[in-house]
Amino acid sequence: MNRKSIVVLTIAVIFFLASGCGGGGGSGRYTIPPEIPTPGTGGGGGGGGGGIGETDPDSLLASAWEDFRYGAFSSAINKFNQVLTITSITETQKTQAYNGLGWSLTKSSGVESGYSSFTQASASNNEARIGLAAALIQRGQNAGIVQAIQLLEAVGLGNTAYRFTSTHPIGISNAEAHAMLAFCYYWRGGVGDADKAKSQITVARSEDSSNDSSVAQIFKTLQDMGLSGI
Repeated sequence: MNRKSIVVLTIAVIFFLASGCGGGGGSGRYTIPPEIPTPGTGGGGGGGGGGIGETDPDSLLASAWEDFRYGAFSSAINKFNQVLTITSITETQKTQAYNGLGWSLTKSSGVESGYSSFTQASASNNEARIGLAAALIQRGQNAGIVQAIQLLEAVGLGNTAYRFTSTHPIGISNAEAHAMLAFCYYWRGGVGDADKAKSQITVARSEDSSNDSSVAQIFKTLQDMGLSGI
């Protein structure tokens, strides 16, 4: 399989995974009803607060994630953005808002749309690191794959015994996160990377043996790329 074909497969798999459309580990995927904006929030994904009247950042963050949970992504985007307009927020609250904004944009418009927000939160937030890694993998560039590996290893996934558990319903399971890292290792193709990829995808498949999940798609892509012994 040539590199162009691999890039096409990568984009399809990672978008499928990060946008929460897969059938994987069940970590926060919901049947999403048509979005109904919360009264007074206004429509769209703009930067304003939409007049919701709340000024406590923790309450806004909790409310935004509740909207996210039920698929009201425009409302969640508005609320995360409103948190970022509060001058008294702490660095932790700012990081939480950027992480939530990144995932809300991802679910609404695709993982690339969350890139900037994930970048703002990825220094200390594991969910944002996962999101940023997904965006970088989707771009299909060697430098981005190397950066994605660094992000996923910073989460702790380089250790196959590590279990990623999300705080929020972002829709990425531990198995999917390890499968992402397996893909990145094999793409990089350095000394020992094939063995690392094999170990990571083995762990992922031990948790998620479905034939139609995101993990299964990444597993098949690795086989098509030439990874043997899996």
